[in-house]
Amino acid sequence: MRSRARRQALGAVLAAVVLAGCSDGRTFTAEEFVEDVNAEGVKLELGERLISDQEDTEVYAVALEPVANLPGAEDRHAGGSISVSDDADGADEELASCRASADLLCYRAANVVVVLEGGGIEAQQLGVAIERIAED
Repeated sequence: MRSRARRQALGAVLAAVVLAGCSDGRTFTAEEFVEDVNAEGVKLELGERLISDQEDTEVYAVALEPVANLPGAEDRHAGGSISVSDDADGADEELASCRASADLLCYRAANVVVVLEGGGIEAQQLGVAIERIAED
């Protein structure tokens, strides 16, 4: 029951992020996106470039650092990937693909889609940060 409420709350943040992310013509590089998100107080770490079967999309591993050193935090995995498309249409396709999976958290800003395999408060912070940079 608790996980259902959590998913609904994250879904609301996602909806706001998707709407805000579609509104402007800005595009990001992976590095620019991570810098902008981190400037909003999130600790997102850009990892290695991953293999992608799409020519117009770069995919990178990412990890979210825990907000606090809480008991059991070392067992949590808040990581995933970001897909950086050449344009917003590519991001639309990536977002649709992510949404097809019930176990992933999906965020979008402009041409970037973030896919997380875990979440918690770090994922909520990321959603708020993405919404803020999408408004700029």
